[in-house]
Amino acid sequence: MITPVSGMRDLLIRAYASPRAHRVIPAAVALPILATVEPPLRRRRNPAEDLEAERLMSDLLQYTDRRDDWRDAARRQLRERSRLRELLWRPWLLEHSRVTGREHWDAAHSGGRGCVLVLGHLGGSWAIPGILGRHGFDVYMVSSEHFWRELPPGLRGQMFRQQRVYGERALGADRLIPNNSPPERIVELIEAGATVGIAFDVPGSAATPFLGRSVALTSGPASLAFRTKAPVLPVITERHGTRMHLRMLQPLDPGDHRDVRSLRAAIARTYEPLIVANPEIVEVAWYPSPLVTEAMTSRAPEAPRVGA
Repeated sequence: MITPVSGMRDLLIRAYASPRAHRVIPAAVALPILATVEPPLRRRRNPAEDLEAERLMSDLLQYTDRRDDWRDAARRQLRERSRLRELLWRPWLLEHSRVTGREHWDAAHSGGRGCVLVLGHLGGSWAIPGILGRHGFDVYMVSSEHFWRELPPGLRGQMFRQQRVYGERALGADRLIPNNSPPERIVELIEAGATVGIAFDVPGSAATPFLGRSVALTSGPASLAFRTKAPVLPVITERHGTRMHLRMLQPLDPGDHRDVRSLRAAIARTYEPLIVANPEIVEVAWYPSPLVTEAMTSRAPEAPRVGA
């Protein structure tokens, strides 16, 4: 049953989610205002959000050289989330995006090879398909299957829809692959010379060294690369003011690793210094409780720290 209150709320959400609403105030004005105003407003509505951010940063940095910075990192992460949430509604800003490290793309695709492009939920990962497509990179992207389900109501559903728009408009709907698709489809694409993007930081069952502890992650990217002998090309988004850019990193060759586990650890290790330097870019909760394996519980009290 739709009540007058819920009907008005839905109307306001649809109005907010329209491009016109975000063209009224320039992004250069909106972002600093939201970074200052939104976190305390959200805290008033849901005090648990601050506690979750603090727990996230405490857990994330626990075995690094920045373990004492978790409170400040939590405040920065909440402000950065506000900025990125606002940029999500401004896809036209990707017209100004840049791609750095193109030489790594060329190296990973030498000889017409397929490639496993890996990304993390870091610093506005929703922009990656849009940037790649806008700059003419021919890629497929593995996306969460919840984008193909009935979307949840309210602003959360509108945000899911907007995230999918980034991929569909830039790459085409046929280039988005639900993550519950048969793996053979992805293998065939890579073996045919295609590039397939997939996240490395999805919870799974594969014990992976990460930031001084062992977490249980998916083995998908490393397994795909090992099976197809395709290079792994890590990428990450970087926000510079109101602009979202993409940086391509040094590719990894499966032939340099003895097994899938070694390659999986190398992928995670690529992102460690980036996260330690700017922990506020982490979009998902790296809470050890569901992710940590027995390797952490048996670790000595003074674990080796990961330096910045």
